[in-house]
Amino acid sequence: MVRIAMVGCGGIGNRHTQQLQQIGGAKIHAAVDIIPERAEELAEMVGCQAFTDYHDALEQVDAVWVCTPPDSHRDITVTSLRAGKHVFCEKPMALSLEEADEMIETAQENERLLGIGYCLRFLPWAQMCKEIVTSGKIGEITLAWITRMSPIPPAPWLKSQAIGGGMLTEQTTHNLDWLRYVVGDVVRVQGLAKTALPDVDIKDNVVGLLEFAQGGIGQIMASWSSATSWLESGLVGTKGVLRTGQGGAIMVYRQGAEPEVYQPKDLDMYREEDRLFIEAVRTGTAYPLDPEEAKKTLALSLAILASAETGQPVAL
Repeated sequence: MVRIAMVGCGGIGNRHTQQLQQIGGAKIHAAVDIIPERAEELAEMVGCQAFTDYHDALEQVDAVWVCTPPDSHRDITVTSLRAGKHVFCEKPMALSLEEADEMIETAQENERLLGIGYCLRFLPWAQMCKEIVTSGKIGEITLAWITRMSPIPPAPWLKSQAIGGGMLTEQTTHNLDWLRYVVGDVVRVQGLAKTALPDVDIKDNVVGLLEFAQGGIGQIMASWSSATSWLESGLVGTKGVLRTGQGGAIMVYRQGAEPEVYQPKDLDMYREEDRLFIEAVRTGTAYPLDPEEAKKTLALSLAILASAETGQPVAL
C-alpha cells in the first residue's frame, strides 16, 4: 500500500484525492493545508489525519502529492525527496529553470520518482493526435496553432506573478506541452504580452510565435480577460490538416478525400496519471513522463514571456 500525503487541499488536491481513492494500492494517509479547515474537511472525507505543516506528515507516508500554488513547489518537493519520499507535483513544476533543475537533481540523488502533472499527455486524445502525425497521414507539419480564451479562473493567487507564474506558465503550459508532445521541441520563440485586467500583476493576454526543431512554425494565443471561453488546436501538414479542441473529436482533412472523424476513448486524465505514478512506485519502474520533459515545457513558457519583455526573439 502506497501511503500518500496530499499537500494542498484546494480544488486540484481534491480532484487528485477523488481519483486516488479509486486506485488500488493507494491510500491518502495525511491531508495537509495551511488553511486548517481545508485539511480537516479532506481528512474527514477520506478518514485520515489533518496537518497544517507538511513536515509533520512526512514520517507517516511513502509519497507526496504537491497540489499547492507554484511558488511552493520547489521547497515541498525537494524537502520531501530528501526525506526519501516519491513526489508527484502539479504543473508547472517550478517558477524557474534553476528550481526545476534542483528538483530533478534531488530526485536522482535520492533515487526517488518525480512526476509532474501534465495530464493532457495521458489522454487517449493526445496520444491519437501524436499517432496521426507520426503516421504521416497529414504529412510534415508546417504550421501549428492553439487558441485558448477564458475569464481568469477564481483562485485569487492566480493574479500574482510571484505566486502562480502567470497565465502562460500556470495554465496554458498544458497546451504548450501538447504542442511539444505532438510536434516536437521548439527552438526559437517571439512573444507579445499585455495586461488587461485591472487587479492583476500578470500578463493576461499572450501571443507566442514558435519555431519547431523539425522546421515547422506555430502560434499560441491565450487570454484570461475574455468574456467567453473557447479552445481550438490545429496542425497544418503537407498532406492535410488536423483540427481539434482539448480532448474530444479529432477532424482530419485531406485534399480529394472526405473528412475523417476520430473519436478517442474517454478516460479521466487525472486518474490515469495518478494510477501510473502509483504503479511506478509499487513496481520500481519509470514514470512515463520524464521530469526533463516538464522542464522543457516550463522553459518554453518562460522564453515566450522573456521575449515579450525584451521585444527580442529567444532561442531555446
